[in-house]
Amino acid sequence: MSTSRKLLVVVGATGNQGSSVAKTFLKLDHWDVRCVTRNASSAAARKLASLGAGVVEANLADLESLRHAFANAHAIFVNTDFWALYLSSPVRGAQPKSSEEAFQEEVLHGQNAAIAAAEIPTLERFVYSALGPMKKHSHGKYPHSYHWDSKATIVEYIEREQPSLARKASFIYPAVYATNPLFMPTLNPSTGQYQFLLPLPKDLEIPIIDPSHSTGPFVRALVENERPGVKLLACDASLTIDAIVKAWNRATGRPAELVEVSTDYMHRELGIPREVLDAPPYIAEFGYMGGLDNVLYPKDLAVKVQTPSFTDWLEAQNWQQILDGGRSELTSVLENAV
Repeated sequence: MSTSRKLLVVVGATGNQGSSVAKTFLKLDHWDVRCVTRNASSAAARKLASLGAGVVEANLADLESLRHAFANAHAIFVNTDFWALYLSSPVRGAQPKSSEEAFQEEVLHGQNAAIAAAEIPTLERFVYSALGPMKKHSHGKYPHSYHWDSKATIVEYIEREQPSLARKASFIYPAVYATNPLFMPTLNPSTGQYQFLLPLPKDLEIPIIDPSHSTGPFVRALVENERPGVKLLACDASLTIDAIVKAWNRATGRPAELVEVSTDYMHRELGIPREVLDAPPYIAEFGYMGGLDNVLYPKDLAVKVQTPSFTDWLEAQNWQQILDGGRSELTSVLENAV
């Protein structure tokens, strides 16, 4: 792309990923940023406006509102939000939606964003935040992670049904969030020792990212320096499970041990939903980017992205506050991890 002043539109701008993208581009003299939100008067939206972003209201279920929000855009970043849909309910106090319902609604949102973006004549780059085709690539072995498969379905829709947009599109695959509660230790009351209870072997290597900081720099690399069509694994580090535990021990000064358990145990004893538990064994068997072509890794970028290390992230956290909150508080991180 040329370096004359251009417009980036960010969908999901008040979330972890979207706010990182908005803040990254707001620091650049050759970009204007328009943030799309359902509530322009929210504290997060007002904060972005105070930083210089334009803020407009739109709804991913409303195609016409997206056409208005995307007008004159040169680049668009979209992150659709499975978890907000999964946890929402039209009736106060009712049960959250099922995974299947959230899947269908998120796919519709992603399709609407693609349809609206494809109609923008000024558009040069489109970046969608995705996850891999877990159920399809595992031939149905891991069928419960609808929050992966919804995004994979949206990618497939763009590539197959929106060819003009696909020629301008790239896909960012954020690594495992550093805030993922599955990778936080719990206190064993009988021993007084912290334990990482994980259905993963200690020598398995997984990619990790701090999405609130690092998503923006990686999206900038895709928009400004890479050809369309690539699928970028965005990660700050790639570490074995054993190395993660040891890094936590060093950063917090709290000794913890790794205990390998089954997903059945985590579901039965800890109440963790199958929606979440299919991912660890899938990653162990097929890799985080399993089933994807044209994969790009951070080391392959034309202009290298510098992000804080996992140790840097660990040392910046208030672990006393996090650990004192217990696992219920950590679960809320998952509910807001978008």
